[in-house]
Amino acid sequence: MPGPLMMAQAASAAWKTVPEGFMLDSLQTHFMLAPNPAIPLVYKVQRIGNGRRFAVRQVTIEQADKVFVAVTTSFVNNAPWSGRAMTHAVPMQIARHGERSGWKITLDDFEDMRTEKGPFMKFERLPLVHQDPKNPATTIAPVVAQIDPPIAAPRGAAAHVLAVVHASDYHVMDCPLSIHGVPHGLWPIGDVTKTALPASMKIMTSLNHSIHFHTHGGFRADELLYIEVTSPWAKDGRAMINSRIFSRQGLLIATVVQEVIMWPSFTGYSTR
Repeated sequence: MPGPLMMAQAASAAWKTVPEGFMLDSLQTHFMLAPNPAIPLVYKVQRIGNGRRFAVRQVTIEQADKVFVAVTTSFVNNAPWSGRAMTHAVPMQIARHGERSGWKITLDDFEDMRTEKGPFMKFERLPLVHQDPKNPATTIAPVVAQIDPPIAAPRGAAAHVLAVVHASDYHVMDCPLSIHGVPHGLWPIGDVTKTALPASMKIMTSLNHSIHFHTHGGFRADELLYIEVTSPWAKDGRAMINSRIFSRQGLLIATVVQEVIMWPSFTGYSTR
């Protein structure tokens, strides 16, 4: 069962329990066991806190009365802020506005595997961007993504926020492997022949995944999203991954922190 799908469904279930006008502020997920996709999942929502500005919900995803995934969600009242405020947001690091205007997905990683059951999105990995001096901990692994087919809901609706939750987990785990040159079952970045390399990882999975939203309007998930992914640390088969999700216009939509674990299928590679 895909982790991003469970995160989006958990957020949707929790969203139904908060007052109208509240929007998803943050989501923290801990993946403990892999559920059986042939058995229905049960989403249980617990009301942890209700305030005028924030509401907190705990969601457990269960099978046979056993908890497989635990999700904590925070919702914020979207009413206008009336007090003094500080305003700043980090810009895109490597893409100027003129470059963004010409973006489009030409090598969709999901094109050859897409069925009527999904994936309902397009993704393309862009060339790695190395900082000076070159260091795996500062290398940016950029991705462009787009939910497809288009979402019927208007801009600013919950559907677009949930779609970003879903998209936030794809091609993020690839980052540490890509910056170390470790093949993970896809073709090399920019390879128009789409010649896949053998996967060197037997298992790649998330241990935990956190996403913080900085805006709820001004973007659509079915328009092109730009994701800057970095990995500040990796050792002994584990890695931390940071992502910033932007709209084509440069609006910072969300930031993501994820911890992953990887087991190689053969020796010779290390995430150290």
